[in-house]
Amino acid sequence: MCLGKCRSPLGLLLGSWRGGWSGALGMGAKNGAWCVGCCWALMASLFALGVMSVTWMAVVAALIAAEKILPWRRTSTYGTALVLLALGAVILLAPDALPGLTVPGQGPMPTMTLIGS
Repeated sequence: MCLGKCRSPLGLLLGSWRGGWSGALGMGAKNGAWCVGCCWALMASLFALGVMSVTWMAVVAALIAAEKILPWRRTSTYGTALVLLALGAVILLAPDALPGLTVPGQGPMPTMTLIGS
């Protein structure tokens, strides 16, 4: 339900139009809440992946965009789920098989040096 509302905000605009700055802010917050409702887990993984790997963060962001933008709703939703399930299985069974993914605890953390010291 959340994904359907997030994909087509036209119904929100037509059904609950509010004028002025406060109305626009309220409508934007409502639409944003629908989008967070459908993609909160992917958004949380974006934060974790962004800390570990910008490449994998871009992959998950592309999955979110495809799920929201592609016209084949069920196909894109199930395709995203299958891709994430496969990635989860690979991470669980063979984390070294995924290039560019930094698994926490695999070695010492690099030290930072201050400029000029």
